[in-house]
Amino acid sequence: MKITTRQKEFLEVLIDLYKQKASPIHYSEVAQKLGVSKWTAYDMLKLLRKEGLLEVEYLIPESDNYKWGKLGRSTITYFPTKKGYTVSNLSQRNLPAKISELNKLKKDIIQKFERIKRKFNLKELFKEALQTKSPLIFCACVLLILILLIKKITEGIAEIQLLSQVIPADATNTYIELALTVFVGMCFGVLTKYINKIPKYITGPNNSLDEYADYIQTYNQYVSQMDKKEQKSLLDFLKETLDEINKKNKT
Repeated sequence: MKITTRQKEFLEVLIDLYKQKASPIHYSEVAQKLGVSKWTAYDMLKLLRKEGLLEVEYLIPESDNYKWGKLGRSTITYFPTKKGYTVSNLSQRNLPAKISELNKLKKDIIQKFERIKRKFNLKELFKEALQTKSPLIFCACVLLILILLIKKITEGIAEIQLLSQVIPADATNTYIELALTVFVGMCFGVLTKYINKIPKYITGPNNSLDEYADYIQTYNQYVSQMDKKEQKSLLDFLKETLDEINKKNKT
């Protein structure tokens, strides 16, 4: 594939920045490095993405208080694809391994959840698990913690099996986002149903789940902003998690 000298310059600068930071790059950083306007950089990176040389990741804005429901829109950043490395003739370092990252996340949260046992220190679990700027990881955290909490307070697997029926075996692109949002909505409904079984220090003295509704609101926001690949990765993560739980119950 042939690209112009100017396009290659932008591509190489982004790859250099990506190697230095080991994280996706905002177009303003490329603009500063090349001494051009941020809009010039944005247009060029958008073009390079269209050519398959870059991919995007949406990052969550900084928050010191974890007020996820109050956050604004996520920020678009870019990282090079394998094709981008090939065209630039620059050496490739590991690309973001989303699937392995999700699997590690699952293991870490399950271990943490098992350690807290009946203490149900859910606020701390959310706070620790959601210290991420990746919407994909944020949403995976929300899904996993909701599933584990429902399994614990219902003292059975029936609700998990019912929730699993929301997830189609072969979802089309148009249905993936709907399945992800409907599933979380049903989870919240189950928690509301069993609210009297949830310790007061989770729901508060008024038996309210309003604080956790903020997490779900932000989850839905970020799912809607994901591209189809990220949505499918999240749905695959959800399917695998539900399958693991259902299989363990049968053994």
